Amino acid sequence: MTSALSNSFSKKSCSKCDKGTGAFSCDGCQQSFCLKHVAEHRQELISEMDNIALEHDLINADLCSRTEKQSEHGLFERIDQWEKESISKIEQVAHESRTILNGILDGIINHGRTALNELLQKFQRAREHDDFFENDLVRWKQDLKQLRAEIECMTNNINMIDDSSSSVIRFIKIMHTPTMINTETTWPGNFTWFSDMKALFYDRSQITLFRGSISIIKVNNINQYIDIENDGRMEQDQNMSGWILRRDTDRKTKIIYKFPENFRIKSQSTLRIYFGKKPNTDEDNKETIVNEDSKPWDVGSHIVTYLIDNNSEERASIVQTCVSM
Repeated sequence: MTSALSNSFSKKSCSKCDKGTGAFSCDGCQQSFCLKHVAEHRQELISEMDNIALEHDLINADLCSRTEKQSEHGLFERIDQWEKESISKIEQVAHESRTILNGILDGIINHGRTALNELLQKFQRAREHDDFFENDLVRWKQDLKQLRAEIECMTNNINMIDDSSSSVIRFIKIMHTPTMINTETTWPGNFTWFSDMKALFYDRSQITLFRGSISIIKVNNINQYIDIENDGRMEQDQNMSGWILRRDTDRKTKIIYKFPENFRIKSQSTLRIYFGKKPNTDEDNKETIVNEDSKPWDVGSHIVTYLIDNNSEERASIVQTCVSM
């Protein structure tokens, strides 16, 4: 900020008209001005301050507008769609499971009734002909006891298997990554607006979906790498033969990587794939693949990265949206 002007005369000439008489020195910009131009210089500073106040008001108005339109963010629609699809799939699986369970229970009941009818016919014939003795009664009691135990055992042997590896629901996770853009804006009159600000930011939000134990946990669009995690819930390494990475940028689709044959991601580990040269600052504790022949990625406002298995099924994806400030 420019400080008060010194009232002392100096031999320096005015930076505006080169006159050497009656020059005042500005402690802010370290320039000298004559009596006429010192007033103009001060007015320039006042105008710049007005510009800063105006920009402040514009940003504040933009934030207020964003608050009012927050519910219109595109990811809310995707979350709602994911919720509807997930509920629909859950309802479908639940309906199928109930149908199967009812069929099993009906089968057990029918089996019991058939066996009871056979025994009833034996009882009726024996009673009709008065043809039964102690050993017949013991045998029939044993048959009834065995049938009851059989029905109980068949009912208790119905189980529900929770198979996380074939889940029909893709889990989602919302992430926010502030991305730094280097910038410096210089204004007229040797005045640097917000000279202490070294970066501006723009919004990059992402939504992560995955199924099973393999997921995409990070897509870095600046350094061009992708982190894939095997969270270990299946307690085994994942064979990636035939798997691919696909990238959609503003609806333009491109396969960016095919995994080598018999390549495996170890349980409870993270794999980082570089698309281009590997930087020297890489983390040593990650397994890495460097795809040096890769071309630079396309950039856009809507980016989706897919991980697709050898059966052409989507196993994980990250949706990234970018809004310039």
